Amino acid sequence: MNKIGAVLPLCITGSYDVDDLGRTEILFKSLAAFMQPGLIDPFLIVTPPHEVDIVREKCGKWTELFNIQVLSEEDLVPEMKNHPHVRGWRKQQLVKLAAARVIKRDFFITFDADVICLRPLAYDDLIVNNKAILQYEARALHPKWWKSSSRILNMNPNVGDAQIGMSVTPALMSTELCQLAMAEIGGKKRNWADYLCSLHKPSNPKNWWIGRYLKNKWTEYSLYYLAAMKNNALDNHHIRCGTTELPQELLIHDSHPYAEWDVAKSFAPERNGLFCVVGSKTRLEPADVWQKIAKYIPYSN
Repeated sequence: MNKIGAVLPLCITGSYDVDDLGRTEILFKSLAAFMQPGLIDPFLIVTPPHEVDIVREKCGKWTELFNIQVLSEEDLVPEMKNHPHVRGWRKQQLVKLAAARVIKRDFFITFDADVICLRPLAYDDLIVNNKAILQYEARALHPKWWKSSSRILNMNPNVGDAQIGMSVTPALMSTELCQLAMAEIGGKKRNWADYLCSLHKPSNPKNWWIGRYLKNKWTEYSLYYLAAMKNNALDNHHIRCGTTELPQELLIHDSHPYAEWDVAKSFAPERNGLFCVVGSKTRLEPADVWQKIAKYIPYSN
């Protein structure tokens, strides 16, 4: 059977002090209900060093189903030890790129704790003709991401269709393209992770220069996408979804705003969305979210 990897950066308490460890239970329940058995292997969970044992214990019941491997951030990205100033959101982005260091599958899917699977999910829904589906969004939604990343990569930000770029988590990534992106970021004389971390140290005099300042709005996906475009490699590994030919969408936004969410519509069999997100900004307890969606997810302990 064909398989993909997965990576989930996780802190026990996430943004806005929400219970991200509790929210992963919803992610795992939804995947257990809908995912083709054995599709994900391994499922890499990357946590701060002091949380590894707690996360490993709490997620232990899912280990057999997903081949969960819990790893410290600093084991996956040792460069983080030299940059304690880097905040959690940036660490998550580094982790998603660096997952290619240990995941040996051709492709892996990125998750956050707030992702929910909406419908049956098989390998062929995600990988078509040996290419991972890729969802587009307008670069105009986050123009600084694309401009900063192009400066880091020393390239024209308008490569390809300048109106579109890669959407956000959940996303499918090629391990080969991640390696390519890391090499492009690093170049011949610098370590890619050290360099990205160094952009976010205010006390570094280099960061007082406008040229450096204009590079600090990068994201993992804009770097990944642009590095692939720079090397004419994107179409070798990805195929666009959300089209007439491939109507499935990795992410739909029905759950925003949460108070107006028509849950039944999101889970309807005729819909094309594979995942949605109930973000941390809602500050909702995991139990409240689960109560709202449980009847649509055929999961039992």
